[in-house]
Amino acid sequence: MLNGDTSSESYRASHQSADIVADYAKTFEVGYCAALWRNVEQPLLESILRPLGGPERTSLDFACGTGRITKVSASFFGSVVGVDVSEAMLLAASVPDNVTLRCIDITNDPGQQIFDVATAFRFFLNAEDALRRDALRAIYRYLRKDGVLVCNIQLNATSPIGMVSRILNWAYPRRPRNTLTLDQFSRVLSAEGFEVIESTYYGYLPRPGSFLPRLCEVLVGPFEKICRSLKVPGFLAEHFLIVSRKA
Repeated sequence: MLNGDTSSESYRASHQSADIVADYAKTFEVGYCAALWRNVEQPLLESILRPLGGPERTSLDFACGTGRITKVSASFFGSVVGVDVSEAMLLAASVPDNVTLRCIDITNDPGQQIFDVATAFRFFLNAEDALRRDALRAIYRYLRKDGVLVCNIQLNATSPIGMVSRILNWAYPRRPRNTLTLDQFSRVLSAEGFEVIESTYYGYLPRPGSFLPRLCEVLVGPFEKICRSLKVPGFLAEHFLIVSRKA
């Protein structure tokens, strides 16, 4: 499913409150998302950013929120800029000295600075079609020729939870749950001038919502290793990461 049930403006506004910031921070402190980040997602992101970085290289973190991805980028790039429309999110961020945070909507800003790499995590899945396109076009403008975009989708439509979400969308259409397949999102990227050069599925343990957070923390890492050793098809994983190049 590509469309959300809210306007672009309401999506932008959805992360402005202090309560949302607190909920977001808690998400990555304990439970499924926290364990997935520590054991799977962060090491994967580091392995991708490391060869792209360097002391003279620059990175843009789009929709950076509280700076979770920004801090990882700061370990590999000489200069990092994090941008977000939520002042509340940015006020909660703690980042190294080589990071500059800006409260700005770059979809409405022509921009002067050019970057080697851009990251955008946990944004494109729930952004409406128009906002998704505007964001990709803005990132495209901010990247130098052959610049690289690293982004993710946190609910793969072909995963068990993704399939359940699609069934619920059919049964309860007034409360849509956004999902995307790798092929769907690859086409979106291609339409905005990006060439997909790498993709990785991850997060094989189905996300149980708020149930059994401590058990999930214990199981996420081992379950991921078992699934990879057994060569479980990637389309069953709940998340995927895409690396694309400005064509």
